Amino acid sequence: MRMPEVKLGVALLFVVFGWSSWIDVNGVWVELPLMVHRLPENWNLPSYLVLIIQAALIGPLVYAGVCHLIKKYNTEAKTTIQNLQTGVIFCIVSVGALAVLFISFFWDVTSVIGGEERSTVLLTLSFALAMVDTLSSVTFLPFLAHFKPVYMAAFCMGEGMSGLLPTIIAFIQGSGEYTCVQVNATGNGTENTDLQPLYADLLFTVRDFFLMLFVMLIMSLLAFALLQYSQFAKSERVKNESDTEPSILYTKPKTLDESSNSDLDSKAEIVKEVDDTVKESLSTAKYRLILTLMTLISGVAYGALPSIQIYSLLPYGQLYYSWGMKLATLCNPLACALGFFIMSESFLTLGVLTSMAGASALYILVIACFSPEPPIEGDAAAVVMVIVWIFFSGTVAYLRMLLSKIGMRRGHSGLFWLGMCTQIGSFIGALSAFLCTSVFQLLGSASPC
Repeated sequence: MRMPEVKLGVALLFVVFGWSSWIDVNGVWVELPLMVHRLPENWNLPSYLVLIIQAALIGPLVYAGVCHLIKKYNTEAKTTIQNLQTGVIFCIVSVGALAVLFISFFWDVTSVIGGEERSTVLLTLSFALAMVDTLSSVTFLPFLAHFKPVYMAAFCMGEGMSGLLPTIIAFIQGSGEYTCVQVNATGNGTENTDLQPLYADLLFTVRDFFLMLFVMLIMSLLAFALLQYSQFAKSERVKNESDTEPSILYTKPKTLDESSNSDLDSKAEIVKEVDDTVKESLSTAKYRLILTLMTLISGVAYGALPSIQIYSLLPYGQLYYSWGMKLATLCNPLACALGFFIMSESFLTLGVLTSMAGASALYILVIACFSPEPPIEGDAAAVVMVIVWIFFSGTVAYLRMLLSKIGMRRGHSGLFWLGMCTQIGSFIGALSAFLCTSVFQLLGSASPC
């Protein structure tokens, strides 16, 4: 089977464009170990961020409502929605870049609300970042539907790099590793000796970290502009469905004296073309299965487990928590890169991958439930947990790309609802994790030393 032709330049543009999807929110998460010690919420900060990020689901809902009204009342709905989509994407990347720029300078600014000190600047700007990032899930994929399917892997690789790039920068920066030292404290005439964490020096500051993300978002904005307007990228677009409709829906007018055999031949050709189109499309039952799987996977992978990641890794030590988080994000783009060479759209493959991801998620959940004293201790158990996180992250990344590739058979609408299912599943999963950790406090935290 001949490999589809790919323009390397267009593929690279999709990679750069794709990393703008979640690079800013992922950057906030990567820097949390450095920020929580200087912010009043302390280790409750992740719970607040989860709630704020998922509240931003209102953005995609409003966008979906606007698109519905356009389809209902606008006679040129397709063109209007495409123009709206272009404008929204420009706003998404631009607002994300500006918010990251402000965070870099004002992330540690606090104010008193209700008698308690709060990280108002960081939380407010994080909501803005989450708003634009959730909108990316329902606008980026439909935009991709205008291009050849082969570029799905490039976009997913870029989307995976939205977690990889902040992680690489955090590796270089030195994000939160520490050693426990004895500190003598004198009080009430007595001297006490306590173990306190001593954090390693950083290569560069939190401000510098976010300024780097700002530059990457500007690069994404330029990449999208080239994909949208350059002739180089337009040559890789697929032919619009409307371009083929006249040859299928309309035939040359016939006079009354033309033979009936000609009419029958024409109708037979139309029926054959319609049948071929139906065969190429995705059945309703299979499409619903795809939507259900995307919702479940997103709920676990992007909602629930990131909220409890600290409970599954930190009991083994800060080193394993740091490596588990960073190596797991590293597997995301690598798994998407595999899609360039291996892409089976079999539903049997979907079932196997889903089962493997589910088993990994169950192991992570069980260990997290015993936090801060996991049932299996020691370095070997810690290494196993890191490997499970790596395996889970890679499997989910490949599985999500596979679901998106199959969903492309339904065109623009199919990818739009896949994006909506991603956000709905993430919201349900994150809300469940927030209730367990912050409201009912079912999971215990581990002290640094």
